Amino acid sequence: MVRDAREDFVDRVKAIDPWFKLGDMEAFWPALRDLVAMAPDREDLSRKKSHYLASLAARSLAREDPASALAFLDLADRALQPSHLTEFLLEERADFRRQAESSLTRKRPR
Repeated sequence: MVRDAREDFVDRVKAIDPWFKLGDMEAFWPALRDLVAMAPDREDLSRKKSHYLASLAARSLAREDPASALAFLDLADRALQPSHLTEFLLEERADFRRQAESSLTRKRPR
């Protein structure tokens, strides 16, 4: 049986997400970059990647780590074709970016 790229994507997310939950970013980032690089021409996977990266940003914001949230959003901006994404997904990322930037502004010493 031939595996579909979508199934591979889901399996990879399941494999690397525990590293994020544990805070093992040294193992997580290379695996995340590999995940984002897979099947760049597949619109369905671009949408899943966008949503996953947005969820990582949201989880980083919940951990009060806006710098990491921005790093995930920047990766999405660099790696994903906007033409593959829905308006909802683009707005989802823009909203998390606004939250992260606002949080960083509040944390800066004056």
